[in-house]
Amino acid sequence: MKPIYLLPSLFVAAALVGCGDSTAVPKPPTPVATNNAAAPDARAPQRPAAVLADASKRAAPANPTGIASTAQIPQPTPSVDAAAQKVSSADSDAKIVEIAGFVMPKPAIWQWQSPSMQFRALQYAVPGIGESGAAEVVFSVFAAGDGGPIDMNIKRWASQFRNEDGSEAIAKLQERTVAGMPVKWIELAGRYQGMGQAAPRPNMMQLGAILQAPDRTVFMRLVGPAATVEAARSDFEAMVGGVQEAK
Repeated sequence: MKPIYLLPSLFVAAALVGCGDSTAVPKPPTPVATNNAAAPDARAPQRPAAVLADASKRAAPANPTGIASTAQIPQPTPSVDAAAQKVSSADSDAKIVEIAGFVMPKPAIWQWQSPSMQFRALQYAVPGIGESGAAEVVFSVFAAGDGGPIDMNIKRWASQFRNEDGSEAIAKLQERTVAGMPVKWIELAGRYQGMGQAAPRPNMMQLGAILQAPDRTVFMRLVGPAATVEAARSDFEAMVGGVQEAK
C-alpha cells in the first residue's frame, strides 16, 4: 500500500486567523469652501478672540460628529462685526444711536436705513433743506489696527471731492477729545463722487469724525448737499460730542 500525504492548503486560511484588521479607519472629509460660502474679505474688520468665542457658543448648532463646517465658522463681515455690540435698528429709540459699545444722541428726524454698502455698519437719512436733497449719516466700525491708517482714510475721503477747477479738495482737520478718546475731525466740500456714482455732484459737503477707542475705531460721516449738511452740523457735532460708553 502506498503512503497517503495530507495537502497543506487548509493551513493557509488558518495562518490568517487571529491577525488584526489592518484597514485604516477613514478620516472625516476636510470641509471645502463652496461658492455658497464666500470667504471673508481680507480687509474686513476682525473681532477680538473673546467675542468670536462667545459668538460661536451662542450661534453654533450642536455638532455630535465634531467635524467643523464652513457654516459653523464665524464669517467676519462689517455687519456682523458691528453687531458684536448692540447696534441701533429701525425699532430702536429714535433719539439714540447705539453702536460698537457706545451710545450718543441724535435727532429723531434722522431716519434709520438698512446699510446700503459693504463696511457700513449703520446709516441714517437726513431730510433735505428747502430744494436741497437729503444727506446721510454713515457709521463704520473696525477693530483697532484694521481698516487702514487714519491718514489713509482721510486721503481716500478727500479724493472723492474736487474743487471747481478739478483739483483735489483739501480737507480741514482738527484734533478733538471726546470722553477721554481722541477724535479726528474732517471737513470737505466741493464736487463729490462717491462709490457707485456715475458722475460728480456739485455743491456737496462732508463732516467726518474718527473716534479712536482703545480697541476699536468708529468712522462717522455726514455727507450730502452743502445746505443740508450745514443745517445738520450742530446736530452732528452734538452726536459726536455726546459719545458715552454703553451701560
